[in-house]
Amino acid sequence: MNEIINSPLLWLLCSITIMVVVGQGYAYYKLARKNAKLLGMSDEICAKSFKVGMVTAVGPALGILIVLVGMMAVLGGPITWMRLSIIVSATNEMAAAKFGADAAGVTFGGVDFTVVVLFVAWFGMALNGMGSMLSAVFFAGHLEKIRTKVVNKNPKILALVSGAAMCAIYGNLSSGTIIHGGGNVGAWLVAGIATYVLYVISQRVEKLKEYSLGIAMLVGTIAGAIVQSIVG
Repeated sequence: MNEIINSPLLWLLCSITIMVVVGQGYAYYKLARKNAKLLGMSDEICAKSFKVGMVTAVGPALGILIVLVGMMAVLGGPITWMRLSIIVSATNEMAAAKFGADAAGVTFGGVDFTVVVLFVAWFGMALNGMGSMLSAVFFAGHLEKIRTKVVNKNPKILALVSGAAMCAIYGNLSSGTIIHGGGNVGAWLVAGIATYVLYVISQRVEKLKEYSLGIAMLVGTIAGAIVQSIVG
């Protein structure tokens, strides 16, 4: 099994996808810089925004890294690396792989997890990401038209809808983990408190603003790990 899930050919094929993603990221970066100039944004602001994004990505990346190690043992390094590079949601990818194993009637990572079941799990992961990709292709343009109409009528509505959407997203992500208790609750509470404290401090210390979200995520992650180790 290990010869298949970590074969050189599979590494090569998955690397092609990663290179495409890197190319897309670079193209998006160049497009953003081009439009920033049209909007009159200085290079300093662009560089600062880029740095904020890099720092903010540290927290989520740590969570993905932990799940990545577990997935690599069962699904192999190449596929895990590729999937988490394009989908990013480790929880969804793990769930999709488990659904594939369940569909084959075996336990994910168990002794009866054969090569055939492995392919079913991979297929389940592919289907998991297909919906969001197709939605972006077919509906992104229409959503932009709707956004333009809303802004032209009442810009405040867009701000309210955007704020409500963010609250719904974070609420949905939080509720799915809080119900399990333990370290999840500790991470949620500490990260929330850290976010507020850092927000208050950043009103006086301007340079802290760009790092506050990343720091809050890191503090929450550490607190969750500590609480989980205590309560078991």
